[in-house]
Order: sequence, then C-alpha cells, then structure tokens
Amino acid sequence: MGYHRNQHGRNVSRYSEPRGGEGRRTHDGTSGRIRLSPGLIVTALIVWSVPFWGAYMLVDPVLDWLAGSVGPLTDAGTGVARWLGLGQQAAVLSDMANVGGGIGWAVGPLHFIIKAGLLLVWIAGGFALIAVSAILRRRSRW
Repeated sequence: MGYHRNQHGRNVSRYSEPRGGEGRRTHDGTSGRIRLSPGLIVTALIVWSVPFWGAYMLVDPVLDWLAGSVGPLTDAGTGVARWLGLGQQAAVLSDMANVGGGIGWAVGPLHFIIKAGLLLVWIAGGFALIAVSAILRRRSRW
C-alpha cells in the first residue's frame, strides 16, 4: 500500500522522503534551511573583537606619545624658524599659542571620546552579528 514503482522498476516507500514544510529538499538534495552553529557565531564575535581590543589597548600609548612629542616638535619648529631668521617672532608665537598646554588639555577628552567610540562600535557590531544569525535562521524557515 505504501509502495510504488519508480521509473527504474524498484519498489520504494512513498514516505521515505520528506514532503513539504521545513524538511523539503531543494534541487540538490539538501535542506534549504540555514544552520548556523553557536561555535560559528562565537568565532565571528572573537574575530570581530580582536581588532577592537588591540585598538582599545593602543589608544593610551598613542595619545601619550602625542602629548609627549608636542614639546620637542614645537622646539624643533622654533629652531627651524630661527634658522630662517624668524626666531623672535616664532618664539613669541609659540609661547603665546601655548601649544604644549593645549595638546595636554585636549588629550583627556580625546582619550574618553576615542575609547567610548570604539566601545560603542564594538557593541553595535556584536549585536549585528547576533541579529544576522537570528535573521538568517528566521528567513530560512519560510
């Protein structure tokens, strides 16, 4: 009753293959449902996190280097100006602008803005990776 002859003359069960619904097979014999393992999602999150962790750790040394190099760079610029014959004007302008103090003052807020921005982008990307996996699972069910 549940058997019929296929085109090659062999008896096969009529109910051996899934019919319709979620288990319906595509033309290549595989299920159309996307299966993302939790390990793949965790691996994607790790790959996403490593560059941000590195950038987060580099913010302090780079800004410290920037703040520390302003004084010598200003002195070098004043030296070049003296060599060109503009020594007094360059020294007065450098002292009046207080370049070293201005950069030192700006490093604090810049430090906060860069680290907070990196953290926000990392969190948004992590949520996006998790959301993409959930969306792909839902779309494959239709």
